[in-house]
Amino acid sequence: MDAPEQVPGLLELLLLLLFRPVDLHYRLRAAGIRVPGGRIGQLWREQSEGGRAAGLYVKRLLLVLVVGSPLMTGVLALVLFGAGIPLQRGWGLSALCCSAAGLMLALVSGLASGVLLGSLASLSMLVGLHATAAGAFGPLLGGGAGMAMGTCLGVVAGLASGSIASISGGRGPSVVRVQVAAIFTSVIPMLVWSGASNMSFAGAVAASSLVAFLVCAFRLPLYALEVLASAVAYAVERWTGKPTLSWVPVRHHNLSYLPHPFLGRHLALAVRSRPAEVLAVADACLRSPGNILVGWPWVVQALEAASGSGATEPRS
Repeated sequence: MDAPEQVPGLLELLLLLLFRPVDLHYRLRAAGIRVPGGRIGQLWREQSEGGRAAGLYVKRLLLVLVVGSPLMTGVLALVLFGAGIPLQRGWGLSALCCSAAGLMLALVSGLASGVLLGSLASLSMLVGLHATAAGAFGPLLGGGAGMAMGTCLGVVAGLASGSIASISGGRGPSVVRVQVAAIFTSVIPMLVWSGASNMSFAGAVAASSLVAFLVCAFRLPLYALEVLASAVAYAVERWTGKPTLSWVPVRHHNLSYLPHPFLGRHLALAVRSRPAEVLAVADACLRSPGNILVGWPWVVQALEAASGSGATEPRS
């Protein structure tokens, strides 16, 4: 099957890569792309065999990396300038170098990996390198500079790790793998900078990169919004009767590692009147590491209860 019309547009493709990489994996498979997380060579081989969807996917991601990433970096630089944050010269060249490095990574590792790491690195280097070198966080080898540099490193690695694993394998990485990756993200800069600078600077880089990686890999800032959205969606349906299952965050984010409150109660409200929607949410739960137990096992129980004496809330 070759369905290039199912390949998302540029903006949607970028948003899916960051927030719904598991859904994107299966959407690309449905479009006829055999290896959504593959290298450029693999995807071009699919195109040469008649896979128009693979060719379109490559073109759009390369456009994001080669054109979109430098443009976004330029916009962010203007915002930082406007906020009064000093930047060392050469950030435009850094953006081009990040795009080139992402392209090399796309050739040897994976197209999605290269696009994500190249684009995120280009944005983070404005703060982690150029603002730091310009003295925005104190002396170049001071604790503030080390924390800024490590935070940017952890943010890039943390955001990219889950998306790369999901687009390649169709499921988010396990908690254990995230923890192992966080340790490597912390230890490597410690080893690199301990020999090139003082230990306090190396320690600041390592500690901040570890914390930033865990916060971004587990999407903790986003979880606060998910709790609020889950509560609002449940309250609106319970008190007004307006169907709001389409609002629940689990349908719009695949990489939440903490359970969403009120989701089980919300499913119980809708299980008798809209079982198809409940099943769609249950399917989304299977793609969310923190909500798997609210998925199919509970749905089977709830549907059985609904067909008998009425819907009940989940036991777990």
